[in-house]
Amino acid sequence: MKQPVKFLLGIAGAMLIGGCAHTAYLGFHGKSVNAFPDIHAGVTRDVQCLECHHPDHAQGPPTPHPDFTGCLNCHND
Repeated sequence: MKQPVKFLLGIAGAMLIGGCAHTAYLGFHGKSVNAFPDIHAGVTRDVQCLECHHPDHAQGPPTPHPDFTGCLNCHND
């Protein structure tokens, strides 16, 4: 009984530490922009992107991260 519990706790711990949710909720969102600059090169000119993530547009469509608005404040480097 103890071995499966330890195994499940180990899996949960690994997912928490290594998962993207861990870094996203701690505010480390810039990794994707720095890791994939070619994908994000036109983000400041992309109308569809700016509808959701422009700093001047605090309200956007529903997202899995509703409290995270204004991506360009952090990612426009």
